[in-house]
Amino acid sequence: MEQTIRRMEQAMKESVEAHFVLPQLREMALACLEQKLSESMLFGKMTMLHYRMYKGEDDERIYRAAAAVELMILSLDMIDDVQDQDNPAVPWSAYRPEIALNLALGMLMIAQRLLLESGFEPERAQQAARLLSMQVLTAVHGQTLDLLNDIPDEDAYLAMVSQKSAALLVCGCMIGTVLATGEWKEQVRGYAEQLGIAAQIKNDIRDLANWTDKNDFLNRKLTLPTLFLLQAVTDEDRWVIDYYEGRLSMEEVRHRREELEAILEKTGTMLYSSVRMRTHYYRFLELLEQLELEEGWRDQMLALAE
Repeated sequence: MEQTIRRMEQAMKESVEAHFVLPQLREMALACLEQKLSESMLFGKMTMLHYRMYKGEDDERIYRAAAAVELMILSLDMIDDVQDQDNPAVPWSAYRPEIALNLALGMLMIAQRLLLESGFEPERAQQAARLLSMQVLTAVHGQTLDLLNDIPDEDAYLAMVSQKSAALLVCGCMIGTVLATGEWKEQVRGYAEQLGIAAQIKNDIRDLANWTDKNDFLNRKLTLPTLFLLQAVTDEDRWVIDYYEGRLSMEEVRHRREELEAILEKTGTMLYSSVRMRTHYYRFLELLEQLELEEGWRDQMLALAE
């Protein structure tokens, strides 16, 4: 796997160097790429795994396709951070927003071009490129719902997540599948979506526990954990609702971390959220079992899903 990851990374670097011709822009793009290469690269790995799982030929084409998927994810991460302004640790947060957006748009266009020029049969390459466009558009709708932060209940939250982060995991898995088979496989979509939902709930639990500027409570984000919290608090902890409804400022609650942690414990917010996360993960496992894969493929999938 390490060798295949390096080949995917090399395809990403070569594409960025070739297509960002303005030196300043190329330098910033490569800095953004270095940040991306330090992360899990889950989406590209899933693309390569599904391609091989469905008997695709192991050659340079699939590394370019996986590179396209990861560049797409990088572009959307950059746009998301520009919109949310809650992730100062990444390189693009240090750039002027309009420059960061230009970089992100460039990454997205490179991803599309990489798929179309990957070397696969034209019909399958075009099918993969259409799939990427379709899933990005779905994610744009999901991101808009997230930015509007007008999520009334858990069903609305799950619908938003299915359109946002889960749709992108479906994209990575399905591009590998389509390039190998030429077919959209509904079972792949089903388990990828469940895994994506589980991963997002896990992130939301983390972003509620981590008391920084990215903390979902401080930012009044409506997620599965915070929706449960707002329903579960008692009158004696009414300040939690007052903060969410704007009657208290951030400065008035920022020092109340230990108090909030006690409320999270008392209401069972984290426990409930963990159970919901595991429910979707177990559904992923059930749908994965229905494929009746050889043990080796199943093990690789589970290793990536950890």
